Amino acid sequence: MKKYLLLGSLLTLSLFGDDLPENNPPPPPEVIEQQLNEAEKEFEIAQKMFNPWYAGPLLTPSAHILPPGRVNVQPYLFYTNNYARFDEHGHSHKIPHLHTINPTVPILFGVLPWLNISANVQGVWNQARKQYTGFWGDSSVGLGFGLLKEGLYRPALLFGVKETFPTGRYQKLNPKKNGTDATGGGSYKTTLSLNLSKILWWLALHPMNFRVSLNYSLPSLVTVRGFNAYGGGYRTDGRVHPGNTFQGDLGYEFSFTQKWVAALDIVYVYNQKTTFSGKPGFTTSGAPATVGGPFSDQLSLAPALEYNPSANVSVIVGAWFSVWGRNSLNFASAVFSFSYTF
Repeated sequence: MKKYLLLGSLLTLSLFGDDLPENNPPPPPEVIEQQLNEAEKEFEIAQKMFNPWYAGPLLTPSAHILPPGRVNVQPYLFYTNNYARFDEHGHSHKIPHLHTINPTVPILFGVLPWLNISANVQGVWNQARKQYTGFWGDSSVGLGFGLLKEGLYRPALLFGVKETFPTGRYQKLNPKKNGTDATGGGSYKTTLSLNLSKILWWLALHPMNFRVSLNYSLPSLVTVRGFNAYGGGYRTDGRVHPGNTFQGDLGYEFSFTQKWVAALDIVYVYNQKTTFSGKPGFTTSGAPATVGGPFSDQLSLAPALEYNPSANVSVIVGAWFSVWGRNSLNFASAVFSFSYTF
């Protein structure tokens, strides 16, 4: 009914409008009818479209700068079962299960239109072979510099610098604990990051968000004594040089609605070999202890589901598991995260 009233109004204006030149006749009713149908379809699509709300995916960080004065808190809870180990040829072999509960609390502060400050604290609880222990994990502080703001045809781009502090336990471990009392790496570690984010409107009603994060970490030398996170044994005394690490993350989010989002992370990590100099010591069996290890790499996936009741509150639940690796653990994790911006 509205369409025909509008059609009649347009015809009336075209016939009796004083400002229409006499040599420019109005379009025929068929053309006006077609234009009205197209406009009505576009209006119906516009009513169904929405600005997506994203808080994920689980692992790949954003390239957007938080507005000045805003704070984002997004605690995570990881439950991980390390049930096997990949050898140097990528074959998986079962090991005694190592269960880990890892609560971590990242906090992001918006300082300037082009600057974020981040901080992260975490705890680690390990259990293996009826032995368990809990302690603080390593902590970090970082800066994020916005290089580009997202536009219609350009992504958001961020350069980050993060420093990790060895607040976890890493040396003078109890040999009866089977390594469960190791909760940190003992190294000051500088990580350089380049993050990219872009929302694509390939499907009009279901926008998609892409993130890419490239990270390179340079750890410092670590002085170790006794049993430690890198091996060791009785009378071990020396210095460990952990290998540099490259990590590449690809994040993808698909909006079913403004509130419900499916997400997926693809994560690849490569660690250079860890070397040791000093006295290696000996194990409980009297054999020479080993400290350090060869290179390692790992490919993992993290599918998740997000619920965003508002633009400032989000809940993310998902899994994270390895699919391939060399000289690395084979694991499966359950992950829960809650995000709040104020």
